[in-house]
Amino acid sequence: MMAQAGDHEHIKHSVEPSDGCSTPIAKPSKRRKTRWGPENGALGLSNLTTAITAPMTSEQIDAYVMQVRIEEITQKLRFDHVVPADVDRRSSSPPPRYDASGKRVNTRYRRCRQRLEDELHSLVRLAAHAIPNYRAPQGYVRGPRRLFTDRVYIPAKDFPEVNFIGQLLGPRGRSITDMNAQSGATVAIRGKGSVKEGRCRVRDGPARIDTNDQEGPLHCLIMADTQDKVDKAKALVQAAIETAVTTPEPKNERKRQQLRDLAVANGTFRDDEGRCGIARAWERPMSTGVICDVCNNGGHIARDCPERKAKEVPRRSTLQLQTNAGQGTADAVDLACSQFLSELRVNMRI
Repeated sequence: MMAQAGDHEHIKHSVEPSDGCSTPIAKPSKRRKTRWGPENGALGLSNLTTAITAPMTSEQIDAYVMQVRIEEITQKLRFDHVVPADVDRRSSSPPPRYDASGKRVNTRYRRCRQRLEDELHSLVRLAAHAIPNYRAPQGYVRGPRRLFTDRVYIPAKDFPEVNFIGQLLGPRGRSITDMNAQSGATVAIRGKGSVKEGRCRVRDGPARIDTNDQEGPLHCLIMADTQDKVDKAKALVQAAIETAVTTPEPKNERKRQQLRDLAVANGTFRDDEGRCGIARAWERPMSTGVICDVCNNGGHIARDCPERKAKEVPRRSTLQLQTNAGQGTADAVDLACSQFLSELRVNMRI
């Protein structure tokens, strides 16, 4: 016992500085030996089992992994453990950015927390579509609406003779409105030349127009809440641009339809398709909707009916009617009319 006490005194004196320096030497921390393993973060996940004891399909495994990751991120945000402890896993810091009050807005803590929040919002949206009757974790606050964006550049410099803006917009913007309705996204034309000189289109909101964006090359900006809608709108825009470039103007059916819609909107549309171009408008046969009163057929009037001559009784003179009357072949109606006319002539002479 005395030997051990002497050893402790020797160690104590050797650790203390002998030259009177006030800075003590850091003692190595002694960790108590234990047979238990290190702490596992998965053990603290609530309402989730850490062992899979039953066979599962690939969809069920993906849903389970998604739920475990959501619970893990939720606990990190709840206990404010957002910065990774491993120094080797840290990314390089970007240039500092400051707000109006002079505070830095892109610190490591804020960047890590924002990254976890974005991942959590994305996983919750996927889980809501993949898992029936899914409920978000307790205390979850839905983040701001995320917009997926993409750009389709218009080759206006390569084809200066093509009016891309007119064919994309259509008459009074109907073509681009139809593309928005078909895809579910918002398509807007941006870049140099998209706004007439002297006009200003600066507004607030998700579709806010940036002045720097207006000075760039001419392009179509596509915005939607899902990537599928963006891809569908992108395909429609690319098809319209390809049609305008590859199809000659006389054979461009898209442009012809737009001109026809514009004439209808302006009230100057004349439906003269299907008529011959040789005869004048007033010389063209107007046979649609005309029904003959004699034969009850369409395409001609009663005056031009070929059956009218067969049914019509020819006009005969009084002498012929008297001659035929003796033979018994005269029409009684024609005979009465002739007698009436003759009486009128006699009365007029008197």
